[in-house]
Amino acid sequence: MNQTHIGGIALLACLIVAVAIALGAGPQGSGSPAEDESGPVLVVGDGMTVIVADAASLSDLAAAGIPAPEELDIPRGITRYDIVTFDHAAVNSQVREGALPLRIRGTEYRAGLERMTFDQIDDGIDSYEGTIPGAGGSDVLLTTSENTLTGSVTLGGETFWIRPVEPRMRAEGSASPLHMIYSSRDLEQQVPVLVDRGPGL
Repeated sequence: MNQTHIGGIALLACLIVAVAIALGAGPQGSGSPAEDESGPVLVVGDGMTVIVADAASLSDLAAAGIPAPEELDIPRGITRYDIVTFDHAAVNSQVREGALPLRIRGTEYRAGLERMTFDQIDDGIDSYEGTIPGAGGSDVLLTTSENTLTGSVTLGGETFWIRPVEPRMRAEGSASPLHMIYSSRDLEQQVPVLVDRGPGL
């Protein structure tokens, strides 16, 4: 066996050992991505309850006891999401105070928020914007009402969306309607469609 083959085999063995060490240490480390994937990707405020974590289909929701999951407005192309409810009075209070606690992939943060000023309409719907202090490139946009929370949180190139999913009639009959939270990492990749315009176009 020549020296090139021996060097190649040694390099391959080193790579296998490095991968084995990385895979073995992943789930045990604090805050590791593998560990963070097992729970909700985003926790908003102190008044959020996770109903279903890591859902991937309507059958996951049915198995968790959610009635008529086919009525929910779950956009296509989302491969993983959490279904949650909020204590809206508690979350709205924290949002109005301008210091909303967030837990993103297992790490605690606090968003600094300011109310957006539109025409002074008192319709019970308020919008807030802000950042996560000390986290460059972060962005938080939230709209709150008596029983709805909608918005997005961006941190480290990843965006998390919060949106209500129950039809209006169903949501109006609930003090705490269902919401979904999902990440930009959990969107199916869109393949660009090429259009043949024909010769000379």
